[in-house]
Amino acid sequence: MSELKSAWEIALEKSNKLGKVSPQEERQYHEEKCRQIGTAIVRRYLDDPRGQLLISQLKAYSEEEENLIRKAALNELMAALDLGNPTELGEICQGIASLEPASQPVVEQIAQLAQEYEKARREARRELETKGREVLHRLRISGTAVGDINVEASAEWPEKEQSLVADFGRRLDSLKQELVRGR
Repeated sequence: MSELKSAWEIALEKSNKLGKVSPQEERQYHEEKCRQIGTAIVRRYLDDPRGQLLISQLKAYSEEEENLIRKAALNELMAALDLGNPTELGEICQGIASLEPASQPVVEQIAQLAQEYEKARREARRELETKGREVLHRLRISGTAVGDINVEASAEWPEKEQSLVADFGRRLDSLKQELVRGR
């Protein structure tokens, strides 16, 4: 009768048959682990930007890991740069500037672009709201019968917003490319 083996011994035998991990596989695993850590740090930062600073969270890792995590965090922050939420855009810019101080001039341009976008968006909303009030006035609806105009419900708003996003989005994309080249 054959010798009985524990599950541990069987698993050990099977793992020995698989062979050792190559240095390249080990490096890829390490880089993926650091990328996941960088992503998690950025998500925590974006959830509460007034919490721990990005830089202070990186200090817990070795220099090599810190560089890989910093790179991953910067990639994650750059991917999050979007005109959809201008308030978050400021926090993202602060995070990028803290991780990569040399990027400060480009980050300032992005922040200025976000302000310009918000201003253009407010002006477009105001313009459509004025048009809506004029239409209501021509229909002899005015005074307290008219509250706030729902600009988003108008047929013109999606076109106007899409036009703004396209114009400012191209500028944002070129600034993102500048950030990538500057690293």
